[in-house]
Amino acid sequence: MNLPVHPNAPVAATLLAAGLGRRLGGVPKSALLIDGESLFERLARALRASGIEAISAVVGPYADTLLALAGRCDVRVIRHSDPAAELAASQRLAMHEHLRHHPGADLMLLVADLPLLAADDIRPLLKAWAQRPGHTQAQVPVVGGVRGHPVLLSWQAVQAVAEQPWPHAVRTWMLANTGSTQWLQADRDAYVTDLDTPDDLQALRSRLAGVRIAWPEQP
Repeated sequence: MNLPVHPNAPVAATLLAAGLGRRLGGVPKSALLIDGESLFERLARALRASGIEAISAVVGPYADTLLALAGRCDVRVIRHSDPAAELAASQRLAMHEHLRHHPGADLMLLVADLPLLAADDIRPLLKAWAQRPGHTQAQVPVVGGVRGHPVLLSWQAVQAVAEQPWPHAVRTWMLANTGSTQWLQADRDAYVTDLDTPDDLQALRSRLAGVRIAWPEQP
């Protein structure tokens, strides 16, 4: 039996870029230059090439660097006031800002340190989201048993996540609503390759041999 699908709704995206980058020595991870272009800008370009025009970013520390990057690629900045905040706090802030600025739109939520993610990786997620069963309110790519990004949330799911008491965020809501979440099995490393440690950075350099990967020079 064919299940009903959701009517297509616009999708806005939010990058979570408020981390301290402690394990990499205290750096803004999304400022990493790959072939001369920052990861932040690469992700914004990939989102737009996949058809998503409205893009925001949660920014905490390293504001000077990240505000400049956001300005170059026309990304709306959401300032996080707590430089030591956990990911859940960024997620909650993203939810509330999405409700204010994009009423009725679904949300693509992603961490801003996905160096392999391109438009060709995002398009299949959007297609699966548009074709999801009627009861589905969230979608998570899963690669080899590992949950990845980007995550998609319906407008209704964003509301539900935002209404939870502190400190609950996306993960808590999904655990309580597993039947409403589509775990999308995939084989694209881009969904689960991020930058947390020096080993991650070295693995990226090995994978992209011949591509210049460097931190921006300090003024």
